[in-house]
Amino acid sequence: MSETIDTFFAGVASTALALGDRTVTNTATSTAVLPGAAIGFATAVSVAQDTGSGTPYTSATTDGIVTGGYTTSSHASHLSFDFPYGPTPVSVDVSLTSLSTHGGGYVLSGYGLLSPSLHGLL
Repeated sequence: MSETIDTFFAGVASTALALGDRTVTNTATSTAVLPGAAIGFATAVSVAQDTGSGTPYTSATTDGIVTGGYTTSSHASHLSFDFPYGPTPVSVDVSLTSLSTHGGGYVLSGYGLLSPSLHGLL
């Protein structure tokens, strides 16, 4: 018997940069690839506060790539807030990316089931 092999790939990356007197950055990425699907998620957050005469700076970026499957979706969001006035200017940057693909593979193929028909039910 011949078996079709489909390749699914998901990769994500995130970076965060904050310049100021007080800074916080955090990034996280997660991917899952299974027979018939690939999923990825990335997030980046940066916060900076300046108590001196300088202006705080933040940058948060996420990106990703997903291939394989018949149906692919990707969503990206970026939020930026700057409060440059007052005794403690603040800058906040948030970036999110999620992506997925599915179809073209058979999820139960890794369990020795070579067709989608289980016991002739389909």
